[in-house]
Amino acid sequence: MGFPLYWKQCVARVTEWWQASRKASSVWRLTRLYTVLLLSVVAVLLVVLYQLSIGQMSRQQQAQLESLIAQQTVLAEQLNTDEFIAQFKLQAESSRQYILTYQTEKQLIGRLSFIPEQISSCPRLTRFPIWLDKYDEIRLLSGCSQPLGAGSLTVAIDDEALYALKAQYISASVIALILALLLGLLTGLVFSLRVLKRINSFNQTAQLVEAGQLSARVALSNNNDEYDHMALHINTMLSQLEHSFETVSGITDAIAHDLRTPLSHLRQQIELELLDKRQQDQPTTQLQSMIEKLDEILFTFSAMLELTRLQQQKETKTQHFKIIDLSKIIIDAVDLIEPLAEEKEQIITSDVDLNITLKGDATLLFRAVYNLLENASKYAGEHARISIRLTESGFTISDNGLGISDNEKNKVFQRLYRIEKSRHVAGFGLGLTLVKAIVQLHNGQITLLDNNPGLQVMVEFPDTICCHNNVNKHTNSNGNNKEG
Repeated sequence: MGFPLYWKQCVARVTEWWQASRKASSVWRLTRLYTVLLLSVVAVLLVVLYQLSIGQMSRQQQAQLESLIAQQTVLAEQLNTDEFIAQFKLQAESSRQYILTYQTEKQLIGRLSFIPEQISSCPRLTRFPIWLDKYDEIRLLSGCSQPLGAGSLTVAIDDEALYALKAQYISASVIALILALLLGLLTGLVFSLRVLKRINSFNQTAQLVEAGQLSARVALSNNNDEYDHMALHINTMLSQLEHSFETVSGITDAIAHDLRTPLSHLRQQIELELLDKRQQDQPTTQLQSMIEKLDEILFTFSAMLELTRLQQQKETKTQHFKIIDLSKIIIDAVDLIEPLAEEKEQIITSDVDLNITLKGDATLLFRAVYNLLENASKYAGEHARISIRLTESGFTISDNGLGISDNEKNKVFQRLYRIEKSRHVAGFGLGLTLVKAIVQLHNGQITLLDNNPGLQVMVEFPDTICCHNNVNKHTNSNGNNKEG
């Protein structure tokens, strides 16, 4: 009963170890896999070596014992009882390797003074102790008993040396497995770290490209291995993507730049015409509408050019970053958006009970916060509730408006993309694109989540410094609650 229980415990431990391995990091998964393979190979080699050495000796001993029993069986059949006993006495006294004993109802012939009661039937061997006067000690023998003629034949062998050899081999095998385990862990760890170091270089490059640094490339080694070949292909792909992006951006910016000048001149001419109309008390509605449309186009072109500068001049801009107070920027942005919210009878609440500082550009971050608040006010609708909360890693802005569907959450960050249901609201489709560019310039992340109902925008920065004791809860005039 104990043997199956032992194996159940082993299976349970292996299962627990395997589940832990699946949750562990890639380094430990590879290390454990390598260690298990090494231990399996060493264990197989030890078993094969055992079978070829000690196992072979045991099999030869068993074969000789069976041959001896077969020989005595033939003699018992060919000779009568007295003749068999006579020859058995001679063989029992002359045998040095085997201890032979023959027991009848009347006598016990051989070198054993008694036959153990629990001795097994041949060819299965049983170990039992005897006292040897020659060595003045107790020795363990392996033997078996078999009915033969008018009595029973007992054959035993002194195999204590073989058992000692087995014990030594088992001890050596345990030491070998422990050394293999240590070697496997060490070698597997070194190997895994080396492999994952190369993989991490790919991940780091991908993160840089995702953050907008299109010039990032995977570092090549001198090994010229499969990783270098893959890195070379990835770098070629990134170069082509960067070239395509620069081409598209260049064409777009060139069009925006070239059209901005004549459109500005056209606007000036319309303004002059507008002044003349006013002096002559003539209708100016159409001219004013034209100026508003031109302002929208010029603003779009300016935003596109600014977006390109943000995406292409990251290294230059980050050199001028300073330590800024994010909580102050949020408070200023809320104060600026309040008049717009009051016109729509919206309630804006801010929870700024943390003092968050980070390294960045205060003007750009203010613009990002204000753009997000303006978007929330613009698209949430009248009587909406908008809240902004400072967190230890950034801030979140929530509203209870219509929200954005899951399949459009990533699309709204594209240039000039507008959601179909919001096309009736004035806009250019560049606000969130600029916000994302500013956040990425500060190595941050912007995520759109469902607020049920409404939208929640979560902005996180990696290197913020946080401390408490800055209680500043703010609600606009519709909520009648300000605290600072």
